[in-house]
Amino acid sequence: MNKQELETKIQRVRERSPETYNDVLHVVVPFYMYHQKLYRGTTKIQEEKYNISNSELDVMRCLLMSNNADNVLSPTKIYEKLIFTSGAITKVLKKLEEKAYVIRINNQYDKRSSLVQLTPLGYEVCKNALIDVFAFEEECFSKLTKEEMKIYEDLTLKLLS
Repeated sequence: MNKQELETKIQRVRERSPETYNDVLHVVVPFYMYHQKLYRGTTKIQEEKYNISNSELDVMRCLLMSNNADNVLSPTKIYEKLIFTSGAITKVLKKLEEKAYVIRINNQYDKRSSLVQLTPLGYEVCKNALIDVFAFEEECFSKLTKEEMKIYEDLTLKLLS
């Protein structure tokens, strides 16, 4: 969609529903459209090439980025870091176990619970999926110069603060 098409659609909102029109639409509509492009593209890579969901990659990435060389975390730590419910994390971990991307290991400090470890296969899948996702995202932002990327980063961080 080009800028003129976007302006036409926003103008249509202004004319047909003036009570819902707001100037912020000029910023948020393109933002959400771009977010959708990124989300759909990364999801397609994950699902079609690696047969994993966003949640599964998030969990594997969380294990990969853990503060230990063994890529081990408790399920509680995973769902706290990812803001998942305990039920959701259980479901995702079960799928990852079935695919042999993670294993459960005994917790030597607490016999009532187990830990989750990324397997060598899970490590490879996670690493390769992240490489492909980051390449796609890099391609999506390739229309921006380095200076524009820095401005975009600064503005995004400002909005997040």
